Amino acid sequence: MNRIFIALFLLFVSSQVKSQSDTLSTLPDLPELQTAEYSFYVYDATMGQVVAQSPQKSLTPASVLKLVTTATAMRLLGPDFRFKTRFGYTGKIDHKTGTLKGDLIIKGGADPAFYSEYFPMDYLGVFEQWAYQLKQLGIKQVDGDIIGDASALDDTAIPGGWIWEDMGNYYGAGVYGLTFADNMYRIHFQSPAEAGKQTNVIKVQPKTPGFTLDNRVVSSDEKSDQSYVYGAPYAQQQMVMGAIPKGKNDFVVKGAMPNPPLEAADSLRKVINNLGIEITGEAKASFTSVDGDFHQMAVQESPTLQNIIDVTNHESVNLFAEHLLREIGRKVFGKPTLDEGLKAIKSYWMDRGIDLQGFYQTDGSGLSRSNAICTKTLVEVMLNMYRVPGDEIFFDSLPLAGEDGTLQYFFQGTPLDGKLRAKTGSMERVRSFAGEFTNRNGHQLFFAVIVNNFSGSSYKMGKKLEPWLLTFY
Repeated sequence: MNRIFIALFLLFVSSQVKSQSDTLSTLPDLPELQTAEYSFYVYDATMGQVVAQSPQKSLTPASVLKLVTTATAMRLLGPDFRFKTRFGYTGKIDHKTGTLKGDLIIKGGADPAFYSEYFPMDYLGVFEQWAYQLKQLGIKQVDGDIIGDASALDDTAIPGGWIWEDMGNYYGAGVYGLTFADNMYRIHFQSPAEAGKQTNVIKVQPKTPGFTLDNRVVSSDEKSDQSYVYGAPYAQQQMVMGAIPKGKNDFVVKGAMPNPPLEAADSLRKVINNLGIEITGEAKASFTSVDGDFHQMAVQESPTLQNIIDVTNHESVNLFAEHLLREIGRKVFGKPTLDEGLKAIKSYWMDRGIDLQGFYQTDGSGLSRSNAICTKTLVEVMLNMYRVPGDEIFFDSLPLAGEDGTLQYFFQGTPLDGKLRAKTGSMERVRSFAGEFTNRNGHQLFFAVIVNNFSGSSYKMGKKLEPWLLTFY
């Protein structure tokens, strides 16, 4: 009798082992993966069980990390939160002569979207309205400066771990208490018809006072932009190197503004001057508060946090994610710094029982290669958002396969076209996806996959992962 029991027990154990071994634990045998590291985790929320998982490895996630930052911001700040930028002046107005004896101040509120191209209608004519308010006060002349007050954040514009090749380019723009126009400028090039020749810079827009650009870009037979802008925050001299397609009369390359608060002040100065009000001083930036006898004249609110997060995840805007990280630090610890934001995020998810083993976050956007995370952590964060009533709106911020954002060219013409939502991530030798979809059986699946150090391009690796993800549909 004991022998029969033991035999049945061993049969049960072997069947369980076989069932577990049948669970998918590897990606397809692709040549590109021979030297790569990868991790994935797929969870069926309808059945409450793991569908597939690999050994969990802490890997560089690239922009998929934005999913953690934006989910935390949605929870802690709330979807209706708005940033505020204030305008006013110091000193006194001499109404007899129409002279303001003091400075004009733009007090930044760490709004990532202030005059952003992603929200043009929200800021349309704001500077003109402010200038007109000066006119209504009878001011004809300002005996003072116009100052961009960026004291809402500290002056650590760039997170640790960002590489020199990224920092001068638009996607590596720094974070400031007064961010302006996506902290981005455009270089307009004219390239000769012959490859290998020096290009000409037609214009730089906008151009901060004192800014100079060392152009070392040549024309090329390549069809895409192969140029890089090199420059550090606050440095008014930048260099652009590499190559752009030959025979172009107006080829645009985007760079990161070295001093956005100064550019904001100078842009407003031009608008005020155009209205006939003279400013005797200069446009300046300040990284310490100029509260003093500040007389507030106007407040400009940002779009809602929900709208900002929607753009952050759909278009993978690094600048927005870095701003959200600092605002999380302000909310939790009263200090809008990189370190406090990172600490707040880790503390928040740890308190909710999320497995943070292997979670090492050094920025909010994923641009730093020092970031590392396990795919199980990403899935658990999404599951937490899914299970709390009201938080389902977060998933609307993720790109929709085959239709928009960074997923526009993925899963087109497949059963997941228009059904799968996911945050994507890519940089050299990094490709990642994390999101959700409903499969053919009506089950809600959440997944994350990260691949590091593969051969070939990031885009091609993403396309190679499509058939694998389709197996779960």
